[in-house]
Amino acid sequence: MRVLDELGQEIERVANAAGDVRRRRRWWRPGVLFTALPLCLGTVAVAATTGLLQGEPVRNPPDVKLNPKEGRGVTVDSGRLFDLRVADPAGGLPWGLRVVETSRGLGCVQVGRVSEGKLGVLGRDGAFGDDGRFHERGAEVVQQSECQLADGAGHVFIAVGYSGLPASGDSSGCDARGDDGTRRACPAGSLRDVYYGLLGPEATAITYEDADGQVVREPVQSPEGAYLLVKPTPPGRRRVGQYMVGVSPASGLRSVEYRDGSTCRRRKSGVLRCPLKGLVMPRLETATREEVAAPVRVRVGQRPEWPGGDKRLPAQRRITFSFRARRAADAREYYTFEATVTQSRPVKGCFDGALGGAIAKDLAAGSEASRVIYLPYVCRGRVKIRVGYAQERKPNGVPFGGAGRANDWVDVASAEIP
Repeated sequence: MRVLDELGQEIERVANAAGDVRRRRRWWRPGVLFTALPLCLGTVAVAATTGLLQGEPVRNPPDVKLNPKEGRGVTVDSGRLFDLRVADPAGGLPWGLRVVETSRGLGCVQVGRVSEGKLGVLGRDGAFGDDGRFHERGAEVVQQSECQLADGAGHVFIAVGYSGLPASGDSSGCDARGDDGTRRACPAGSLRDVYYGLLGPEATAITYEDADGQVVREPVQSPEGAYLLVKPTPPGRRRVGQYMVGVSPASGLRSVEYRDGSTCRRRKSGVLRCPLKGLVMPRLETATREEVAAPVRVRVGQRPEWPGGDKRLPAQRRITFSFRARRAADAREYYTFEATVTQSRPVKGCFDGALGGAIAKDLAAGSEASRVIYLPYVCRGRVKIRVGYAQERKPNGVPFGGAGRANDWVDVASAEIP
């Protein structure tokens, strides 16, 4: 499944500064499949003392504007690079794993190649013009899908399974599937299946099948329960260039062993997920409808807009809704929304269904909250906005994914789309 198509990328790039925006079918999912998003690459190189050439570091895309009180926040330290070093199937620099903390209480994992105690990517497989150099990835270069909210004791539970990551460690240089028409296909034998994450303080070891089908047992790194596996992607695999993110491994591992002597043996289908042993539930005062109810105001734009500036894409209509946040919000307790369109007549290009997500920002009680979303300009009819409030006591499949079914505790408002 592709999470974002070309239009969605442009819209989300502009409208997503305050949190996730997605077409919604289910509010909560234990794991989410993503299409790989590229990192922003530079071009300048210098020499390192080891003789390995160092290039311009990997940076966040220039249009990414990070705010310590919105979205995932900003990283607050340089992170911890685990001692895990995993050999690449073709040799060269080993792979490594790092965890970083953000200003909004999320823990994020980064994977890549390691040189002189630094995590980064290689200039190969189309990345950095195949310059053959090492490009450091700073702790600040994270995607929200690489993050999970820490539990009440600061533990982070996250599991990532990547099918067909280029050996460079960067997904933007070549096309793993070979079908996007804008990048060259990744060279034969250059793709890797990479599984990594944090299993929590009670995990002690994992087992998995290596590239030869042999079962291998390895200890995890405590106290985070960190693990990292790298295998060659089998030739001919159909689903490549995608990754699954959740709070418990959905693929890659055969079993997880715990400090109490128990073992979670995963099914190959991934249906059985391992428990989050060591999880500490946060103490939250339960919110009520009466605490958060407030009128929602909706304003409908009257002219076409192109949020990403690319007029080759279909025009969009700005929808702005606002309300008074009667209860404070943070990364664990936040306001949610869902927008649905009832068409006056079916029009090609207008979607059916719901668009929803989180207003993922810190809000003081009594402050004014607002959000902008975009709908296809061709839509005609009425738009309905449901605003609710979510409290996350347990880790979710993605940050700010809601807690249970979306509610309308704040208000439901609608407006005519001319």
